[in-house]
Amino acid sequence: MRTASLIQRLRAHDWMAALIELVIVIAGILIALQLSNFNQGRIDRARGDVYLRRIHADLRSDLANMASARAFWRQVEDYQTAAIAHHERGQLVDGSQWKTLLAYYQASQLRPFELEDTSFAEMRDAGDLGLIQDEQLRVGLAKYYRLGGNGIQAQILRHDPVYRVQVRGLVPTDVQAYIWTHCYQQLEGTDQRLIDCASPIPESKAAAILVTLRASDSLLQTLRYWNTWLRVSTFVIDDAGKSARALDAQMSKAEG
Repeated sequence: MRTASLIQRLRAHDWMAALIELVIVIAGILIALQLSNFNQGRIDRARGDVYLRRIHADLRSDLANMASARAFWRQVEDYQTAAIAHHERGQLVDGSQWKTLLAYYQASQLRPFELEDTSFAEMRDAGDLGLIQDEQLRVGLAKYYRLGGNGIQAQILRHDPVYRVQVRGLVPTDVQAYIWTHCYQQLEGTDQRLIDCASPIPESKAAAILVTLRASDSLLQTLRYWNTWLRVSTFVIDDAGKSARALDAQMSKAEG
């Protein structure tokens, strides 16, 4: 071994040979460190690439989820507008008592939205964000995933409207059961579909329920508030969509 040979040179006072041996030992150590650093860098780049591919897939999942949520919220907003028009002016949906009653109920529907942030959270919690070498991309991802935290935008997307509780306390149970069976469909994941269904009750009974709903001033107030909250939610999700699309393009370019 070089270290044993070096010791022998020193004991023999062969200084030149000892110096040569020392240089060889140091050079060997430096080369070993370089190789170790190179291998570690290669491993880190590979880990970073795996993280980024997973995050990129999550971003595209978010974009599809945003489009689905936005379409559903638009449908709920239309029902809200119809219910408000009836409560304020007595305006019926297509002249139908039942369709108007259905609008009140469907106006209370929720479609949760959350970011698919598992990969980013795993990377952050492991202290591996530094593996993203592109600083602009790293900062952009950090800002984007704040939407899943405790900031004001994240709070806006956490829906728990009082109107939902109120209207479901006023609509008869048998009517609600019919709506869930015939006027609503749960699809894959959080996707839902609201269906324009036939009436299970006479128009006179639907009209009587509408009288009860319209008699509640607080119901109109909470409906207006819920309508405004949902509209603000669409602004938040549209802004998040712009960020997600920009990040998607940036990551696609880097991968290409």
